[in-house]
Amino acid sequence: MEQKKVSKSVLKRLPVYLAYLKNLPEDGPTHISATSLAGALGMGEVQVRKDLAAVSSQAGKPKKGFDIALLTQDIEHSFGY
Repeated sequence: MEQKKVSKSVLKRLPVYLAYLKNLPEDGPTHISATSLAGALGMGEVQVRKDLAAVSSQAGKPKKGFDIALLTQDIEHSFGY
């Protein structure tokens, strides 16, 4: 994946998303919507969607959301993991 430029404010929020995603149960759902993520973290859904679009190689699919494993990889990749 090509490295995209992201703002400092997005970089400050990414660890919050990453921690939440990594703490989801392994036997839980495989996908998560930006709306669900925003609600769980008390953030605005538009902001979450924009943040994820800035770092993710995938687009959230209507009625399905983002693949959690791929989204986690994308966020880790943005930190150079």
